[in-house]
This record gives sequence, C-alpha cells and structure tokens, in this order.
Amino acid sequence: MVEYIKNNELNTDLQTGIRTKSLRSSFGNDNIFSSSGFNINKTENEDLELLEEQLDNVMKEQGLFSSAWNEVKEFSGIGTSEEKCDDIIDKYKNGEITYEEAEIAINNFDQKQESSLNLFSNIVTSFAAIAAGAAVVAATGGIGLPVILAGMGAGAAAKSTFKFVDRATNELKGDALDKNQLAKDALSGAITGGIAAATMGTGSASTTLKSSVVNCAKGCAKTGAITGGISGGANYAIDCAFDEDKDFKFNEFTSETLKNAALGASVGAIMGSLNGTLRYQEILTADKYDVLADTACSASYKLLNDRIKTVMT
Repeated sequence: MVEYIKNNELNTDLQTGIRTKSLRSSFGNDNIFSSSGFNINKTENEDLELLEEQLDNVMKEQGLFSSAWNEVKEFSGIGTSEEKCDDIIDKYKNGEITYEEAEIAINNFDQKQESSLNLFSNIVTSFAAIAAGAAVVAATGGIGLPVILAGMGAGAAAKSTFKFVDRATNELKGDALDKNQLAKDALSGAITGGIAAATMGTGSASTTLKSSVVNCAKGCAKTGAITGGISGGANYAIDCAFDEDKDFKFNEFTSETLKNAALGASVGAIMGSLNGTLRYQEILTADKYDVLADTACSASYKLLNDRIKTVMT
C-alpha cells in the first residue's frame, strides 16, 4: 500500500478505513486566498502533480499478475482501473470533484488491487493444497493429519511463489525479497492450504448432467466458503500482527471473513459446475465403453458358439 505525506501532517480517513498520509496543506483549498500571500493556481498545480505521483507510485507496485488484472478491468470496463483513475484526476483538474475525493478514489484502487491479488493467490493456493491432499488420500486411503500437513506445505509454497513472482516483476527495488512479506505469505498460505485440504469436498457426480453439476457446485461452494472465510480472517489477523501501524478491529476482521467467504463460495460454485460437467462426461464415456465391451463379448460368444455347432455337426 502506497503512503504519502505533505507539510508533515498525518491524517486518518476513518470513512474508508484506509490509512493515508495527507497530501493537503493544513489550510485547505477553501482557505487559501491570494491576499494571504499564497498562490492558488500554484497550490492546485502542486496538488495535481501529487495526485499523478500517487497514481504512478501505485502502478509501480503492480507486478505481473496485478498488471494483468488491471488490463482485464480496463478492457471490460468493470471495476476501478488505472484508466479510470486518470479520468478521476482529470475531473479534479476540471473542478468537478475535490482533491480529497480524488485521493480517496486512488487509494481505493490501490486497496482493491491488493485485495484482488490476495484473492487470486488464495485460489491458486487452494488448488495446490487440494491436489497435494488428494495425492495423500490416494496413497493412504483417508483424510487425516498427513493430508492437512501436505496441504499446509503446498499452500505455503504456492502462495509464497505467487506473491513473490508478482513483487519480482514490479518496479520497486528490493520488494521481491521482503522478508516480512515472505513470512506473511508463507504463514497465510499454510493456513489456507491446511483448511482447503481438510475440507476438500467436491460433491458426487451423477448419471444426469443437472444433478452432477448441482452436486459438485454445492460441494465446491461449501469448500470455497470455508476456505475463503478462514483465509480472509487469517490474512487480516496476520497483517495486523506484522504491521505495527495496523490495529486489530473486530468489525474489520468480521468484514474480511464474510467478504472472502462469499467470494470463495462464488468461485467454488463456478469451478464445481465445471468439474461436475467434466465428471458427467467421464461417466458417459465409461458407460459407452461398458456397453461396447458387453456387445463385443456377446458377439464373440455367439461366434464361438456357432463354430462349436459347425464342428459338432
């Protein structure tokens, strides 16, 4: 998260919950008059430059995955993107919005980019943990501590790697090997991976497409909700533990938990629907081969029986 300061003044935006170091003069635009010796145009130009610098610094934090997500939002027009932030700065320049509104909008963009990166990393982490857990289940025949431990290990490795790649491809020097961030990602990934492996219910396929899709969607949605909720709450708690300037607030903890549970359930339902469709196709294919095998056996038996009759007669 990018932070800024001007005239050594530190303010907190309680409405958005975003910690920012204000770029504004303690006088504010409304109290700056030419009779006081201040140049209004100069102050406005300085503020415009600071907004542009703020957005530029946010974009320098964007690595491979974050930048790709920004491109997706710009292409689709959904969500706040760099392009929309440029439009917001233009609105401030034209006097359509206040400086504070522009500053908050850019901070919101920064926060949403970070939240989206965490969401994507949690999805990758969950898949890696479930794959590792499934391999252990196949080897041991049941879900237990070894499955959870495998999920934790895979989760820690997956999330650390995902976030490392993103930081390594941004424009900030030394950001990739930030020990504090590496520790946070490993701990968060281990928690997410352990939960994902322990709750990896995907639902059962059926002989009808509808029931297969519904069953698998429900199973994956449940797994996604549990994993997402615990991951969201854990991520918030870990951030508070590692960040001296961030205080733990129960309402924010609850909000992060519920928000990530909902997102996890949504993603799980979508992936479950796809999984149900694929598993239904597998059942159809297996049934087709069984029918072909039965038909082949019947034909072979009839041919053999006819040959025996021929020989006997």
